[in-house]
Amino acid sequence: MFTLALRKTHIATSEAILLGCAIAIHQPLPAIVTEAVGVWLGCQLPDIDQKQTRVNKRGGLFTRILTLWGHRTWSHSIWIPIMLLICALYLSSLSFSHGISVNGTYVMEYLYYSIVLGYFLHEVEDSFSIEGIRWFYPLGDTRIVRKKGLLKYKVGGTKEQIILIVATLLIITEIIWIGYLYI
Repeated sequence: MFTLALRKTHIATSEAILLGCAIAIHQPLPAIVTEAVGVWLGCQLPDIDQKQTRVNKRGGLFTRILTLWGHRTWSHSIWIPIMLLICALYLSSLSFSHGISVNGTYVMEYLYYSIVLGYFLHEVEDSFSIEGIRWFYPLGDTRIVRKKGLLKYKVGGTKEQIILIVATLLIITEIIWIGYLYI
């Protein structure tokens, strides 16, 4: 239950942010759907270094090796999103990697960047937790922790549950709004 709540909160919060931005800038529906998938994937990647996650359990030796450094170390630093962004920039510059066109919208580029966005949003969300994150690991082992604030929460605590409920309500509202705009 503990890890499930974490995953749900990251997914709901990241998707609520994405959908709000997509609506605000009037993105085409195929792009919104593709970005939702990318953010869903990306926001779960930083927790690949936790032994109890589904990805780690099914990933075999490679994902088990990732747990050696501990949670919120290299996977919660700024370097992974930077590397993912470089990969997204490279892939989106290749003409063959634009991939599938849905109603004239090439969706693969949206997927690449939304995976990066999902990863980064996960880290930003974790930076509001009591545990904090190490943005510059391994160059610095200092955890950046919020001392006070309305958004500061304890993993698995009441505030996290409230964040999950609010994010879920936002998603429902945004989906209704998207339906109104596009359907």
